[in-house]
Amino acid sequence: MDIAFINRLLSPARLGGFAFRVGPDNLNVRIEQLGIREAMYPPLIGSQLILQPLFVWLFWDYASHGFLLLWLACFYALHATEVVHWFAHKNKLRTIRECRNLHLHFTLFAFSAGIMWGAAAVLFFPADIGYQGLMICIMLGLVAGAVTMNPIHPPSLYVYVFGIMFPLIGRVVVINDFIHSILAIMLVVFLLVVLVAGRELNKTFMLSLTQRFENIELLQQLTAHKAEIEEARRKLELTNNELRNNESKLEQKVQMRTAELLQRTQENELIKDTTIVALSSLAETRDNETGNHIRRTQNYIRALATKLKAHPRFNDFLTDENITLLYKIAPLHDVGKVGIPDNILHKPGRLTEEEFEIMKTHAALGGNAFASAVAGLDISSTFLEVACQIAMSHHEKWDGSGYPAGLSGESIPIPARLMALADVYDAMSCRRVYKSAIAHDEVTTVIVEGRGKHFDPDVVDAYLEIQHQFVEIAERYRD
Repeated sequence: MDIAFINRLLSPARLGGFAFRVGPDNLNVRIEQLGIREAMYPPLIGSQLILQPLFVWLFWDYASHGFLLLWLACFYALHATEVVHWFAHKNKLRTIRECRNLHLHFTLFAFSAGIMWGAAAVLFFPADIGYQGLMICIMLGLVAGAVTMNPIHPPSLYVYVFGIMFPLIGRVVVINDFIHSILAIMLVVFLLVVLVAGRELNKTFMLSLTQRFENIELLQQLTAHKAEIEEARRKLELTNNELRNNESKLEQKVQMRTAELLQRTQENELIKDTTIVALSSLAETRDNETGNHIRRTQNYIRALATKLKAHPRFNDFLTDENITLLYKIAPLHDVGKVGIPDNILHKPGRLTEEEFEIMKTHAALGGNAFASAVAGLDISSTFLEVACQIAMSHHEKWDGSGYPAGLSGESIPIPARLMALADVYDAMSCRRVYKSAIAHDEVTTVIVEGRGKHFDPDVVDAYLEIQHQFVEIAERYRD
């Protein structure tokens, strides 16, 4: 067929909205479109080669065998021609002419395939209403599949859809009864919906493709300006030599000030750590506890925090920085005992009910001391806030039966929940003047019994997974 005649036939003036103009201004976009369509060609033809014999098999008892085989042979001849042409011209998309030729190839073969299916709808339309419905479903499936798989090249899509739907609608209308009139209307509506869907899919694809090439063009423009920018920067560096000298002096001053600030920060940290040691030592001198009790509870709470740092209920708080802070602050959990009378604090035997009530006030005494310090500051202090939480709430219980405030569940601060288990483990597993040490397995049994009562269930679960670490810590720092 004369290519010039085909070009005139498919000119924009004749096709209107179905035109597929290829020109210098959109060559890159068209190459990309047709390249994608070319890559999809083998699966499109392959699916047709499978569907057509299945169609013949379905309608073998409802149409002339000769016509069915002739139709199938014509379709396979068409596919053979398509494959030969595709092999001869694939990967040849560099010029406007090559793009136009491949566009015409896709359009003509799509139209031929659509007409062949449309002819099948007319020639093999069965008298049985059930098989009529089956044929309509097959045709609608072909149309829907074409819209889904081939919105890249609108001319191919439209001629294929029209080639199927126009003969099918015409064949349904010819029957001229109420049911088939309704079916014809439904098919027209379906056709309109398909056309709108295909148009929208193509618009979305073209928008994405256009933006991609716009980005490439922008990158090329930026690259083109790179040399100019490099030259300008070179000149700027030459004129700024004196400024660099001044900047060097300024940098030295900044480094000196930074070093001074770092030194002061380190001094503040040292003062803070020394304060913790001093306060915890003060509590030790008033209590029966030893320095190893402090080291054990420090390591217990760090082990628990490290285990729970990835847990969704704890990971917001248990950062590496806060775990280090907990390790440092843990010795202050019983600092309030400095306010407990010696006759109660050092009593070797069991406390009376009245004495125990006085002993319980050590949590509030310690917590209030830190709360007062926080209230006197103009800025927030995580250190003092966590210290207050540990001192005040490490005797609170998950079920609300603890003291001093009777907090329960999530209202108990995380540091206090961790400290509660660490403190109980150490108190039970170590010898005191008023009791003997309890074996690790017995302590673990008590802790498990306190799950959901005394302790946060997730903290108990974490302890059970790392209890061997508790044994190692207890052995390393035993009294």
